[in-house]
Amino acid sequence: MSGIYQILNTAKEGLRAAQVGMAVTGSNVTNAHTPGYVRQRAVMAATSPGEAAGNDIQTGVEVTTIERLYNRFIEVQMVEQSSQVGEASIRKETLDRIETIFNETDGGGLSELMNRFWQAWEDLSANPTGQVERTALANAADNLAAMFREYAGELTAIRGDLNTQVAAAVGELNGYLSDIASLNGKIVEGLSGGVNVNNLLDQRSALLKKTAGLIDIQYVEETGGAVNVLTSDGRSLVQGIASWQLGVQVRSDGFYDVVYADAPAAPINGAIGGGRLAGLIDMRDTTAKGYLDDLDGLAGALISAVNARHASGYDRYGNAGGTFFEPLGATGARDMQVSSAVLSDPNRIAASATVNAGGDNARAIAAVRDEILMGGAATLGEFYASLVGRVGQDVTQAARREAHETGVMTQMTNAWEQTSGVSIDEEMMNLIKYQMSYQAAARLAMAADEILRSLLEMT
Repeated sequence: MSGIYQILNTAKEGLRAAQVGMAVTGSNVTNAHTPGYVRQRAVMAATSPGEAAGNDIQTGVEVTTIERLYNRFIEVQMVEQSSQVGEASIRKETLDRIETIFNETDGGGLSELMNRFWQAWEDLSANPTGQVERTALANAADNLAAMFREYAGELTAIRGDLNTQVAAAVGELNGYLSDIASLNGKIVEGLSGGVNVNNLLDQRSALLKKTAGLIDIQYVEETGGAVNVLTSDGRSLVQGIASWQLGVQVRSDGFYDVVYADAPAAPINGAIGGGRLAGLIDMRDTTAKGYLDDLDGLAGALISAVNARHASGYDRYGNAGGTFFEPLGATGARDMQVSSAVLSDPNRIAASATVNAGGDNARAIAAVRDEILMGGAATLGEFYASLVGRVGQDVTQAARREAHETGVMTQMTNAWEQTSGVSIDEEMMNLIKYQMSYQAAARLAMAADEILRSLLEMT
């Protein structure tokens, strides 16, 4: 009789194992398109043998574990690549915005307005008493100053937007770090209690990638199941169930430095080696600021040269020429203005080199266009053309880098899918396999039941 009961037990174990296998398959199928879900597999093994008539007999099958088909090598690569993609994407995104500012292809840009400004001085030099020419020059100068203000204002707005995104990214990062620390506690507790924590591990892996998308990190897996997260230069962000919150500190120029919340006097911008946050800081403090500084320098050089020549001439009233443009203040090209005296009365434009002596001074100011300025390196037009060209080159390089980094991530994702992704076709085959196993175990149970009934009837 014991042999019959052993057969029934074997059938029961087979039914149970098949049910677990189908449940795991069902989980895979329903999560096939869930971001970050790692395919699972029921690992089965024969149970320990019993003794029957001196022969070892396997008593059945058992599910030893639910395996998470996780490739750590690919996972680490994807975390690292997330930082590259995050930084490259914000650089491309920002440079695309900057490129629209310096768009000279459709006319009406700063280059065109500078040419009109110089031409207006040429026209005035040919007819220094002409009211039409004087009014046209005042308007050309006003339009040029307005375009400088517009360009500088848009660059300043981009820097402000990047600054806002820095604060938002820090807040987002803090949320990820807190969640990782919380999951560490749940995973360690679950593993120590023999509980399946695969879904928690999936969540943590997804959070690590999101964290790396914001800031370049390295992480270490502890034997108990927790992960410790550090910046690229080794500063702790997560240690077990503890996380270190970051914050922002307003500096003297009004922009944010990234700091540890408990050490606001020590900026850690330099410790952020990659990710979207590093890109935001670099674009704000280096790239966009560099373009704005160049624009301010161009405006300052133009104003200084024109004002110097204008002050040496005389207007239609015989008065010495004053300033043509208002001197730049601390805000640079954002406040570039034509002198209110010139705008209100174009006769105050000093076109003559001496009192009532023609348009020599206007001609001298027009000649500023061809003078080597900008630290003795280029004319104003050449300097601006170089600036526009540099923007174009930066945009091209940023686009290439983003395409490259995204392509690398796509390759890694495809490799990850081969190991950890869910194949519906494969899962359907597994489902059929477990269905057949379940049916076979059920038939075994029925056969054992019939034998048992026959034996009972014989007694």
